[in-house]
Parts: sequence; C-alpha cells; structure tokens
Amino acid sequence: MPFLTFFQSVDQRVFSFLNFFVNLKNLNQENKTLLSENQELQGENLKLKEASLENELLRERLELALPDKNNLILADVAGYLPQSGQYFLINKGFDDGLREGLAAVTANNFFVGKVVELGSHWAKILLMIDSDSLVSVISQESRVRGAIKGDHGLGLVMEMVPIDSTLQVGESVLTSGLNNNLPKGLLVGRISAIEKKESEIFQRAILEPAVDFSGLEQIFILLPAAP
Repeated sequence: MPFLTFFQSVDQRVFSFLNFFVNLKNLNQENKTLLSENQELQGENLKLKEASLENELLRERLELALPDKNNLILADVAGYLPQSGQYFLINKGFDDGLREGLAAVTANNFFVGKVVELGSHWAKILLMIDSDSLVSVISQESRVRGAIKGDHGLGLVMEMVPIDSTLQVGESVLTSGLNNNLPKGLLVGRISAIEKKESEIFQRAILEPAVDFSGLEQIFILLPAAP
C-alpha cells in the first residue's frame, strides 16, 4: 500500500538519521579516547627522550679520566641569576651530599664553577666567568701557573703570570688543584690573546671559556675523594 510504503520509508530515514548521530557520538568519543592516548604516548615519549639524553650524559661522564674515587652528583640547572652575579641555581643541595666549595663540571670534564651557597635541595653555583671567582690554573703545554677570574661575565682572564713566562696562544688552561675541593686537570678554556707590558712584573692572557654557559641544562658536582 502507498501509505504503508510511505511510513516505512520515513521510518527508515528517521532510523538512519538517529543511527548517524549515534555513530557520530561514538566516533567523537573514540576520537577523544585516541587523543587522550596519543597525549599519554607523547608524554611517555618525552620522558624516554629525556631519560635517553640523561643516560648519554652519564655515559660520557663515565668515559672521562677522573680519579676512580670521585663521586658524581648529576643536577639540573634550575635557573640563571645574572642580577646578583654570574650564578646558576641547581636542584641538588645539602641533603644530596653537596658542600660549599665543590666543583661543578660538564659531562666532558669542562670546569663550570663551584658551590658557594646551598639549602637542603638547592645550591648556587658561582660561575668561573664571574668577576668574584678566582681559581688557580696551569697552562697545559708551557706549564705556566696563574689564576683565572671572570671579566664581568664577558669572558676569562688569566692573571698573576710572571712577565718572563712564555705562554702560547691556543694552548689549553686547566685547574691546577691548588684550590680546596677543586681537582687538578679540569679544562677551563684556551688562550686567545696575551697581554704583556715590559714595565709590568706580570702579564695576563685572555681566555675563551671551554663551556657555553647559555646552553647548559645539567651539570655534575664532584664530591671529595673517599679517604
């Protein structure tokens, strides 16, 4: 019958229309679920990448020729404090075994600075480029001793070098081990220029720091060697 056929056709269209919205709702829920799972996977992937980077940093550290008894503490650089001097703020402190005067280094054995203030789970690292930093050093090839200090955060200068000593442009400068808690042999930088005046009893050298401080995210703190 025409009327029955008409109502059956309308009923089928209504059913199809309702079924479309049900499927649309289910699809929307599936998309939300997939989005949530995708976000979780992205979060896990980021964690794995960070863990991989940290493991690579530790592997680099283990390949260095430091004394066997040195203990290392890996710390994150949590902040940079240029307003009060050249300082890093890190997320490790007294409760983690840190003490004032300990050396901070990168994974490739480059000297960064030293611990000057700390709390239970934080510490301030005075960077070697700060003008208040003073570290005893020795040039690697010519074996000339001196002391490096920061040039107002702009670079490094090696001072207290006798005028008759021979330095070489391009040679490396290392920590000498004469400072308490600072091991011998940490790379400080390389000599880029030498300033000498005959009327002076000391000469000085301009150094290019080995460390790119702007790119540091993690550093190591060197604990004293066990007795």
